[in-house]
Amino acid sequence: MFTWHNTWNEIEAAQVRTAVVPIGSTEQHGTHLPLRTDTLVTDWMARFVAEHLHAYLTPTIPIGQSSDWLDFPGTLSLSTETMQGVITDIVSSLVVTGFTTILFISFHGANLEVYQGFPESLQARYPGVRIFTAGFPFWARETWAAIWREALERTGIADIQHSDEAETSLILALRPELVGDHPTDCPIPDDPWPPISKRQVYPSGSIGYPSKATREKGERMLAELQRLILADLDRQMSAS
Repeated sequence: MFTWHNTWNEIEAAQVRTAVVPIGSTEQHGTHLPLRTDTLVTDWMARFVAEHLHAYLTPTIPIGQSSDWLDFPGTLSLSTETMQGVITDIVSSLVVTGFTTILFISFHGANLEVYQGFPESLQARYPGVRIFTAGFPFWARETWAAIWREALERTGIADIQHSDEAETSLILALRPELVGDHPTDCPIPDDPWPPISKRQVYPSGSIGYPSKATREKGERMLAELQRLILADLDRQMSAS
């Protein structure tokens, strides 16, 4: 794997042609998880995938589409147009410098709004370049929905929402020192995403029961995600 800690001539000499581009977020994650929660998990995903593919791991884009949480201090959000422009410029840079396979990875579900239909337009613009996605939108593509369902089921967690049992368990496994001692549970209503201020519905910022989280659950989930995601990426790439 190569990163921005390498020199350009090291990357050129190794003839690296695959790049992994992580896209995270900076948004509230309850009273116990850091603003960078989705970025932490995205970084973890991207690193093991880049190692598997012997790829160039680019710096992470640390801000995504987070407009639902802008009534919580610290949250940052980019417009769809801005994000698509940044992604396009990154692809253009990679293509000009010789990369022929580009993989975008994100754990942040709201980036679906940015990414829906976008890979197809990029692929049409660069027909000689293979463009893939991993991790998101995890409820919009049946394969990824199945991956998350299986990972959660094997971990013993019923669902994944926001700053809940699943996400808290993941951060307990990755960066336990960043998890606060007193998570605030919030029951999930029938409509978990009503068209009103989310802070009115979820005053703590959590959706679900982070108090049920454990480091062991997070470690099991990470292991399952690693196995399932790598298998799916191998299938995607061998079919292209």
